[in-house]
Amino acid sequence: MHPDIAYELAKLRIAEDLRTAERERMIRRAARSRNSGAIDAVGFRQRVARLFGGSHQSELDRPRPAGAQP
Repeated sequence: MHPDIAYELAKLRIAEDLRTAERERMIRRAARSRNSGAIDAVGFRQRVARLFGGSHQSELDRPRPAGAQP
């Protein structure tokens, strides 16, 4: 292989590695800037409560009808 071709291939590979490293750094920064990676639970619950008019209750918090089995 001609030395100029090897040099150009090496430059392309280095440029690709630099782009990949920058992309990975950007992904890590974005992940760190999020609070927990999940939907902000408190804000989400408040929006649900506003939407359905009341507090957001889980299945376990609801009263059971008389005679219902757990």
